[in-house]
Amino acid sequence: MDDTVKTKGEAELADMLQKSLKINRYLIVLDDIWSCEVWDGVRLCFPTEDNAESRILLTTRNNKVACYAGTESISMQMDFMDQDESWKLFKSAAFSSEALPYEFETVGKQIADDCHGLPLTIVVVAGLLKSERAIEDWKSVGKDVTSFITNDPDEQCSRVLGLSYIHLTSNLKTCLLHFGIFPEDSEIPVKNLMRSWMAEGFLKFENDLEGVAEKCLQELVDRCLVLICKKSLDGTKIRIMALLTPLHRQLRDHDNNDILKRTRSIFSFRLKDSDFILKSELIHFKLLKVLELRHRQIDNFPLQILSLIWLRYLSLQCSENLDIPPEICRLWNLQTFIVQVLYQPVKITCPEEIWGLMQLRHLKLPEFYLPNPPKRIC
Repeated sequence: MDDTVKTKGEAELADMLQKSLKINRYLIVLDDIWSCEVWDGVRLCFPTEDNAESRILLTTRNNKVACYAGTESISMQMDFMDQDESWKLFKSAAFSSEALPYEFETVGKQIADDCHGLPLTIVVVAGLLKSERAIEDWKSVGKDVTSFITNDPDEQCSRVLGLSYIHLTSNLKTCLLHFGIFPEDSEIPVKNLMRSWMAEGFLKFENDLEGVAEKCLQELVDRCLVLICKKSLDGTKIRIMALLTPLHRQLRDHDNNDILKRTRSIFSFRLKDSDFILKSELIHFKLLKVLELRHRQIDNFPLQILSLIWLRYLSLQCSENLDIPPEICRLWNLQTFIVQVLYQPVKITCPEEIWGLMQLRHLKLPEFYLPNPPKRIC
């Protein structure tokens, strides 16, 4: 598909998709439709004429959505896992290939039963216990899981996710909450994520910050709180579990007083948000450490950014050749500088002064010109 698709609005994309489907046979899978409102928005993309040779497969946790979509007569209700299946899944997630001591098997089977056949609950609880090898800790978690039993599967999953959050170390809690800034179900490049953690100051350890960031991310993956969705030559991408989004909002809103005065990061994922940020007085965000603007194709370096002297992570997108001003040296805390392009080739010209950024660890640019370092640095 042409890269210009990325510049189209939602209405234009819906119209393009509908016209394309009218002349083709298709099988479309819509996974995890949460509400009737979401279905109303998505179905406008599909042809209204009947096409006997085409199918749409829809999955949802909500029976009301299935009925509303008109699939009641052809819907399939998925069964919960039985006792044996629950225990096998729990054991493989908690112990992998390790031998299982007898006392852990007794407690583990009871915990698996209390998960009521919900695979997500089972793997999250097992992930929580994966690093615990004291039987007292297993019994304590078992009591907590028993207290979370409810007739609402989504509510039970949310309570278990909250339990897993409580058992995280303080730095892992901070890293997990950081995922709340990303749109639901978005794919997140691992390298950029870890560099933003470093810029935020989440990881206060020795010199090997990259190694510490990798360990933190792996622990969140092991606890089944983060999913690896893609591995490719240009880097691994991960996805936050959908059910964690409400948890993020709940924890974020619990401590949301006077947030503008304490803003340390700005991430923009929509064009109108990026426009607003660039037109605003960035100088008021004097303590900003992370700035990422997506879907805003700049043709000149935004000079107001140069006032953000505490900035550690800067990511921009450009549409034309871009000259980085010499005043970039004012950003003396900058650790990561990224300039991305969507489709057309551009060239980034860096000034000699960029060599004065002594904290700079990661420079990711398309085609670029970088002058030789001045003699005083060599």
